Amino acid sequence: MTPPQLEPPRPQSTAPAPGAIHRLTRTLRGLPPAERWWGPGCAGMAGWLKHAASSLPEEDLTPRFRALLARVRQGLPVLPEEAKRHQYVLVRGMLGDELPGYLLDNVQRLERRGLDVREAAVDTEGLLADNVAVLREVLRDAEYFGRTVVMVGHSKGGVECTATLARYPELRHVVRAVVTLQAPYGGSSIAHDLATTPQLRRLIDFAFPLLFHGVSRSVEELSYPQRRAFIARYPYPADIPTVSLATSRLSRVSTLYPLQRYLRERYGYLADGMVTAVDAEVPGARVVRLDDMDHAEAALRGLPGLVRYHPGDVTEVMVALALETR
Repeated sequence: MTPPQLEPPRPQSTAPAPGAIHRLTRTLRGLPPAERWWGPGCAGMAGWLKHAASSLPEEDLTPRFRALLARVRQGLPVLPEEAKRHQYVLVRGMLGDELPGYLLDNVQRLERRGLDVREAAVDTEGLLADNVAVLREVLRDAEYFGRTVVMVGHSKGGVECTATLARYPELRHVVRAVVTLQAPYGGSSIAHDLATTPQLRRLIDFAFPLLFHGVSRSVEELSYPQRRAFIARYPYPADIPTVSLATSRLSRVSTLYPLQRYLRERYGYLADGMVTAVDAEVPGARVVRLDDMDHAEAALRGLPGLVRYHPGDVTEVMVALALETR
C-alpha cells in the first residue's frame, strides 16, 4: 500500500503591510467617480486686494534689499544695534513640520547674530484659529516678561502672524515689527484650486488627515473667498511696521516649476509656485519684489547652482529692513 503523499509546507508571505500611500490609493479607487468640472478656477481673482479701494499704497524696498543683500554676502553687518533688544518669533508655513530643514537656516542665522529666537509651536497643517491662539499666547508671554517681538512668518505662517494682530489689537504694542515671507495674504491660487475643484478636493480630504494628520479645511482657508471674508472682518492694522517679500519664478531647475507653469499658462499669473506675487503684498506694508525666487528658497537650503538665494541671507536682510521703520 502506497503511503499518502504529504504536500510540502507553503512558504509564508513576507510582503510588507500596505503603506499609507497604498491605502490612500485603494480608498480613492473605491469611490464613485468625482464630478467633472471645467469651471474658471481662480481666473481674475489674484490681486483682488491690491486693487481694492481700501488698500494703502506701499513702498518698494527692492533696491534697498539688493544693496543690503550684497553686504550680507560679503560678511558685512546690516542689523541695527536695537536688533538685540527684541525676541524673534518664527512661524512655519503649510507642511513645515514635514519638511526636514525647514526654517533651520533662518533660525541659525539669527542666532549667530546673537538674537533671541523662538519657533512658535503651531500646527502647520492645522486651522488658522488654532494657530492664532498659539501665537496669541506667545505674545502674551512676551508682554508678561516685558519683551518686544519681531514676528517672521513664511507662507501660511505669515498669514497667521497678521491674523493674530488683526484679531487681538490689544497685543499690538508688544510687536516691534512683522516680516512676511511669501505669505498668501490675499489668498493662494493653488490652495483655491485644490479646495474648489471636486477631483482635487476629494484628494486633500483623504490625503491630509491620512498622510499628515492635518485638517483639509486649513487649505480651504487660503482660498480667495475665505481670505476675502477674513480680511473684511479683521483688517490688518496699518500702524505696525511690516515688510512683505513677494516673489515669482519660472525656471525648469526649480522644484516647483510644474506649479509655476500651471499658474502662468492657465491664468497668466506670476507666481513662485505656491503664491502669486501680487497676493503676497500686505496692504500698507513695505514690499520687496523679486522675480527670480521660488517658494522654497526663503525657507529651505537648495542645491548650489540651482538656487539664487540663501534663506539665512534673506531673513537677515528682511529683518534689517523691518527694523528701519518705526
